[in-house]
Amino acid sequence: MSILKLLVFIGTEGIYHDHVGQGKFIADMLSQSDGISADVERNYQILSDNLDDYDALLFYTDIGVLTSDQETKLLDFINRGGGFIGLHTAAASFRECEGYHDMLNAFFDGHSKYMDFTVNIIDNKKPITQGLEDFVVTDELYYLKHDPTTSRHLMEAYDPAKDEVHVIAFTHEYGNGRVFYFALGHDMVAIKNPSFQKILHRGVLWAGQQL
Repeated sequence: MSILKLLVFIGTEGIYHDHVGQGKFIADMLSQSDGISADVERNYQILSDNLDDYDALLFYTDIGVLTSDQETKLLDFINRGGGFIGLHTAAASFRECEGYHDMLNAFFDGHSKYMDFTVNIIDNKKPITQGLEDFVVTDELYYLKHDPTTSRHLMEAYDPAKDEVHVIAFTHEYGNGRVFYFALGHDMVAIKNPSFQKILHRGVLWAGQQL
């Protein structure tokens, strides 16, 4: 298996997460795992210039603005077969970019309090979840505007305050590319969770068409 070249993009205007520090940790973690070499970038210009250097993109972003050219080239990259991984606040990013959110099939619509909750694996026979068991994580439980008919749900969690079940991770195709969204990742407590790390590693390989 060839080494998957991943760009971890942390261009952000949010104030509630340490995207820079945590993004660099994620890139280092993934680079130390089998099959992935990850770079980190904050400069939006890379979205216009250098995406062809990569097999997949991981967006760990918040708020932000994409120019029309950046959004078009991002979507073209995925449509031509590039992988896309949206992590946590990627669903709260680029809120005026309809094409981006159509691709992701997720739009942030609030979250629970920061708490412990159980993530339930819906289907443990998919490449990302194969053999995994339910796990407890400390994080925010995200509420998403999301069309469940166009994505494959991999895991979900129950919010007792709302008495609702919310999707945690899902996959779908976008043209010739693969998209994986994973709603966890608020802070280092969540990111250091062994199940989080295993799922993210597999999700990157799957989106990059190496799993």
